[in-house]
Order: sequence, then C-alpha cells, then structure tokens
Amino acid sequence: MDAEIQFFMTSIDEIEFLSFVEKQVDSVVKSDSFFKLVLGDCELFFTPSYLEEKNLYLGKLEIRLRDFEFKDQERAKYVFRKLRNWLKKKYFSRLAYINKRNKLTPSRVHWLGPDAKKWKLLDSDNHLLKLSNTSKTVFDIGF
Repeated sequence: MDAEIQFFMTSIDEIEFLSFVEKQVDSVVKSDSFFKLVLGDCELFFTPSYLEEKNLYLGKLEIRLRDFEFKDQERAKYVFRKLRNWLKKKYFSRLAYINKRNKLTPSRVHWLGPDAKKWKLLDSDNHLLKLSNTSKTVFDIGF
C-alpha cells in the first residue's frame, strides 16, 4: 500500500497533529525536514508544511509499504487511515487553484489546517498557499 494525504498546516496545527500522532505510534523520530512515525517494523513519513516569508508550502503524510512484507504492515495501514481520517475531520477541504486557462478550479485532495485557514484569511491577498517554492500553483479558499 502506497498512499498519502497533502495539507497546509501552521506550526500550531503541526503541534496539535503531532500530539495526536504520539498516542498512535511507537515512536516519532525527527529528521531534517520530516518525521518518521515508527510502528514496529514499519514507518509512516510526515513532512510538515513550512512557512517562508508569506508563503505556506504543502506538507504530507505518507505510507510506503509497496510490495514488501512487514510484520506490522496491517497495523501501519490502520494507523495511517486513522491519522488521515483525523486530518480530514479537522481540516478544511474546499481549496481551489488557478488552472492554465486562468479559471478557479476546485481541489478536493488538498486540506487546510484550522490555524492555517486563520492565517490565510488574515491577509488573503498576500498569504499564499503554494505546492512548493518552485511551483507556480497557488491555492485559495474556494468553493
């Protein structure tokens, strides 16, 4: 099973999420730009969003089990679904982006944390939600 969920979160959203995560996994190991969420012999990967100037960049939670056999893979799948459902329940899903024809297009696969939503609404024209620092795709609170 390979799956991911993508989101925008502030450091406040991140702290709340990690507080929930720590109760679900064996351990959380911080790396330079991501966290390994350890479940027995399996790992989930959490890459938080990051804020740079007035741009908030996309983060993600992913599970990468591929075709390998892991003793704890069913538990890892269960926990991934639980974390994904937690995000979907608490996060806002009505984002949109400008497509190549300059039309606002809904995105149902990107999620916006509660504090990130407040941040965006604080200065909607200048606070940008971006895929990455090299991408031209910018999200807005949509329909």
